[in-house]
Amino acid sequence: MDATSAITGDVDKTQIPPLNQKRILAFVNHFLVSTCTFLNEFALGCETKFVEMERQLQKTEAALIILEAKLASIPTEHHVTEEAPSIPAPSTETSPLEVPILDLELPAGDNEPGEPQAPPESLGVRACEDLRYRKFFKMVQVGVPAPAVKQKMQSEGLEPRLLDTPDLILADGLRE
Repeated sequence: MDATSAITGDVDKTQIPPLNQKRILAFVNHFLVSTCTFLNEFALGCETKFVEMERQLQKTEAALIILEAKLASIPTEHHVTEEAPSIPAPSTETSPLEVPILDLELPAGDNEPGEPQAPPESLGVRACEDLRYRKFFKMVQVGVPAPAVKQKMQSEGLEPRLLDTPDLILADGLRE
């Protein structure tokens, strides 16, 4: 029997000797064992990755709980820190909300050279001391977010930019 006749199908299959059953059984067993080993190793690798992912999630969750507890322990009325108020530098331009503070000299004879001059009386009121604006500065001090306070100031017809400059002198300021 020749190889080309086996491929073309012109062979009488009753004339072909049977395959060795032990050899076929060995091939099938080897295939099953190697496939099962591969699948077991693959499943073990996946399970290991899932366990590691679960540990990382637990660590993240624990860190989140700790962070939430720390945030909850911060008192809400003191979470805004005020910086030391800064006095704006004098400029040649004046906005409609500020009055320039002029350095007035006393008439000659009232003041000797070398003697310090008394500071002139301010012509207005600081924004943070003004009756109209005082409550808004207090709101920021107790922790209300500045954008919300500015929006409230604008709704009441006041200038919200004054919240950023509490030491600005207002010519039309109101005192008690």
